Amino acid sequence: MTKKIYIAFLALLGYMTALTATSYEVVSPNNVLKIKLNVENGTNYEIWHGDTQLINTSPIGLNLSNGVTIGAGTVKNTQTSSVNSQVNVPVGKNKVLTEAYNELIIEYDENYKLIVRAYNEGLAYRFVTALEGEITVNSEDAVFNFTTTPKVYFPECDSHYYNETGDGGKIYSVHQGFRNFERVYNIYSAPIALSSKFSVTPVLFEIKESPLKVVITEADTYDYPGMYMERNPGGGTRSVRGMWAGFPKSVIDPNNYYSNHLVYERESFIARTSGSRIFPWRVIIVSDDDKSLLNNELVYLLAEPSRIEDTSWIQPGMTAWEWWHKAMLEGVDFPVGNKNLSVQLYKYYIDWASENGVEYMTFDAGYQESWLYELCRYAKQKNVKIIVWTWASCVRQYPGDWIKKMKVLGVSGAKIDFFERNDQEAMRWGYEFAQRLADNQMVGLFHGCPVPTGMNRTYPNILNFEAVRGAEDNFWRSIVTPDYHTQFPFIRALAGPFDYTPGSMRNKTAAEFYPVDRDNTVPMSMGTRAHELSMYVVFDHWLGYLCDSPTEYNKYPDIKTFLSTVPTVWDKTLPLEAKLGQYIVTAKQKGNNWYVGGMTNWDARTVTVSFDFLSPDVIYDAVIFRDSEVSGTQPTQYVYRTRTISKGDQLTIDMAQGGGFVIQLNDPNISGVSENHSSGDISVFADRQSDTLTLFTENRIESVEIFDMFGKCLVNKKNTNKNGKETINISSLEKGIYIARIQTEERMSSVKFVY
Repeated sequence: MTKKIYIAFLALLGYMTALTATSYEVVSPNNVLKIKLNVENGTNYEIWHGDTQLINTSPIGLNLSNGVTIGAGTVKNTQTSSVNSQVNVPVGKNKVLTEAYNELIIEYDENYKLIVRAYNEGLAYRFVTALEGEITVNSEDAVFNFTTTPKVYFPECDSHYYNETGDGGKIYSVHQGFRNFERVYNIYSAPIALSSKFSVTPVLFEIKESPLKVVITEADTYDYPGMYMERNPGGGTRSVRGMWAGFPKSVIDPNNYYSNHLVYERESFIARTSGSRIFPWRVIIVSDDDKSLLNNELVYLLAEPSRIEDTSWIQPGMTAWEWWHKAMLEGVDFPVGNKNLSVQLYKYYIDWASENGVEYMTFDAGYQESWLYELCRYAKQKNVKIIVWTWASCVRQYPGDWIKKMKVLGVSGAKIDFFERNDQEAMRWGYEFAQRLADNQMVGLFHGCPVPTGMNRTYPNILNFEAVRGAEDNFWRSIVTPDYHTQFPFIRALAGPFDYTPGSMRNKTAAEFYPVDRDNTVPMSMGTRAHELSMYVVFDHWLGYLCDSPTEYNKYPDIKTFLSTVPTVWDKTLPLEAKLGQYIVTAKQKGNNWYVGGMTNWDARTVTVSFDFLSPDVIYDAVIFRDSEVSGTQPTQYVYRTRTISKGDQLTIDMAQGGGFVIQLNDPNISGVSENHSSGDISVFADRQSDTLTLFTENRIESVEIFDMFGKCLVNKKNTNKNGKETINISSLEKGIYIARIQTEERMSSVKFVY
C-alpha cells in the first residue's frame, strides 16, 4: 500500500519554475538534478546535475501515422505537485521505499499531456493521450544529446540475420538482434563508435573525468514495444536515441504452440493502440557514486502499483534444480543424467529439498507431464512446492488453459521460456501470463524474456526475469566472468530482479575454464568458490537457484547450511563500497540478521568492511566464507571461519582474482521460527528459558525428528498423543539453527528454527 502526500507546488519554492511561457524546469527534492523543458518548437529538454549540464537540448515526441506529432502542440495549462510517500514492497530487497519527487504536468490543446518527474535518483517523462479511436505510432523521438563524449557500456545486440527453420523445413530469414535480451557489455569510448549497432536497455554512460554515471532505460512498458538504443546519426558524435522493433507482420509457425513465433516480416510502424492511453516512462538515472546504483529502485517506483490486492500467498525462497548440472547425482542406486529423468530421480530432489528447508524444486525441460500429479502429491507431503518449465507460446495457445491445468495437477509456479521478442504484441504477454498465474495463486519466472520495466511491482508473483547472461551460458561461451559479474548489478539490475542461477561448485580459473554442453556432463564456472557464494547476497533474485547437484552440496556441509538459510528477499539493502566493473561490497538485512557479500573482477584486491551499520549492544555471531591464500590458482579452495562482530568493528579481507566473500551475522538474542521457513499449518516455538520446542498442527503428530544443519539427526521422537500438539525437551542442543521434520497423519513437513 502506498500513502502519498500531495503538496501545493509553488514556483517560489524553487521546485518548478516557469522560466517563460514556453520554458519550464523541474528540480529534484535534494536540489541536485534538474530537467529544463522548452515547448516552443516541439518539446525539447535538457538535464543538469548541479552546475554540470549532462544532456543538451534534445527532442521528444510520438509521430503518428496521421501526421500528428505528440509533443508539438500548444500548451493549454500546467499542473505541479510534490510527493513524499512510503511504498511498501511485498517482495524485494527493501521492505519499504521512500518515494519523493517533484512533478510537472503540461497539458496541450490537442488532447494529450506530458508528465515530468524529478527524483533524487533520476528523472523521467511520459506522454498521456486522450484521443478518439485507435492510433498508429510510426516512430518515437527519444533523443539524448550528451554535452561531452561519454564512455558507453553497451549491452549490444546481434546485428545479423540467420536462417530459421519452420514446420515442413521451410526457411525464414530472421534478424537476431530482436530476439535475445541476455547481453554482455561492449565498452566504447564514444557514441560515434555505435554506428550500425544497437542495444537493449538499460545503457550506462560514464561521464569522463567525473564520477557521474547516466543510465537510460524505461519503466511501465505495456502494450508498446521495448526500447533499444542506437547512435543518433543526425546528432554528431555524442548523441544516441531510442529505437523500437516494428510491429510484427508475419511470424514463423503461428499455429504451433511449441514454437517461439519469431518475426520474419515487420510493419513500418511500431505500435497500433488505443488513442486514450498512458505511454511508457523514459527514465534517466544519474549517479555521482557507483554504489548508489546498486540500490536505485526508480524503475520500481515508476511502475504501476500491484494489481494483486492480497500478496500474502506469494512465497519467495530457494529452489533445487536439475537442468544446469544435467541431473548428475553421485552415490545413488538409480539411473541419473539428463537422458534418464524419472519419477524416482525427481523424488530424490524433492526429498533433498525437504530435508534442507528448500522451498521449491524446479522441473526444467525434459520432465513428462504424466509424472506431475504423482510428483506434486509427493512434494506436498514433503512441504516442497513444484515449478515447471514451458514455452511462452504454449501458455498462450495450448488448447484449454495450460496454467489452470498445472494448478489442478498441484504445480505452484511456472518457468515460462522463449518469449524471444519485445515488439508491441510480445510486451503484452508477460502481463497476461502474470495475471493468469495470479488468478491461480501461482508464482512465475520468465526466461528468454524482454528486460523487465517494473513488472515485478505490478505483479510481485513474478519472482525473476532472465534478460541477463546467467550460469547456463557456461555451456556455450566463455563470457560469464567475474568482470561481467561486477558490471551488470550496476546496470541491468536497475530494471528489476534477474535469474542468474548461481551455486556452481565447479569453480575454475580463466585458463582452466572451457564451455561444455554434453549429455551427463556438468559444466564449469569462472571465479572462486567464495565469489560464487557472494552472489546470493550481491545479486537480486527473489527465487534463488541452487544450480549444482544435491550430492555435490552434501560434500560441503558448511556451504549447504549457508545456502539453505540465506534469504532471497530482504528488509534493507545497504551498499558499502563499489566500483563499476571492479568490485562490489554490499550489506543486506533480514529481520535482526545481516549478510555482507563482496566480489571482485579478475583483479585481486583487499577491502576493509566497517560494521558501523550494525545495531549497538549486540554481539553478532558471524559465519565467514572467504578466499584462501591459494584461491587465485585453486578456485575451489575457501576458508570457513566463525567469530563475533559488533558495531564499529572492522574486518580486512583479501579477495583473490575472481574472488569474493560472504559474512552471515546472526543476532544471538533472537529465537523462534524464520518466517520464510515456517510450514503452512504447522507452528513451531523454541523457548530458551524452558529449553523446549513446542509444535502445533491441525492433525495428529506421529513423529518428530530434529536435524542439525549438517544433516545429523539429534532427536527422534515417536508421538503417542492423539492431538496436534507436542512439546520436546531440547536442552541437549547447542544454540544454533536446526530443522524439525514432522510427520503427521497426512504429510511430512520440515520447519527451520533457531534455538
